[in-house]
Amino acid sequence: MDEASVLASDLPITVRVAAQTGAPASVLGREAIRYLIASAVALTLDFCVLWTAVHAAALPIWLAGGFGYLAGLALIYGLSVKWVFGHRQIRDRRSEFVIFALLGGVGLGLNSVALSIATAFGATLFAAKLASAAIGFSVNFALRKLVLFTGSRA
Repeated sequence: MDEASVLASDLPITVRVAAQTGAPASVLGREAIRYLIASAVALTLDFCVLWTAVHAAALPIWLAGGFGYLAGLALIYGLSVKWVFGHRQIRDRRSEFVIFALLGGVGLGLNSVALSIATAFGATLFAAKLASAAIGFSVNFALRKLVLFTGSRA
């Protein structure tokens, strides 16, 4: 890896994504903050579904985590297109949602693995979910911004 790559990898994710998308850092920062808020709301729904599925329905954690993640996915999509991002690359909403969901599949995989590993090592369900959410947030914001919402809010 060359020196420029090492230096670029040390930059905050919003600066790296700004450089790739051409969006001003201030716009990207605003979108990142809005995405963080929207993600917190979706995470709340995700965790409520997860908790209910584990404790009320006695589902395995990996399956309950998947259901929670999918509920959060639907909510974060709606918030992303209505409030977070100002520019949409794809005009066909069904295609956009499919790509949004496929990109979220990366987050779903990380979510399930992180939940399983953390709880196997004795972490509480809540602590495991927080750790998996931090990983998923960063990956999903970057992928979705780069692929679907490149451009700036007017």
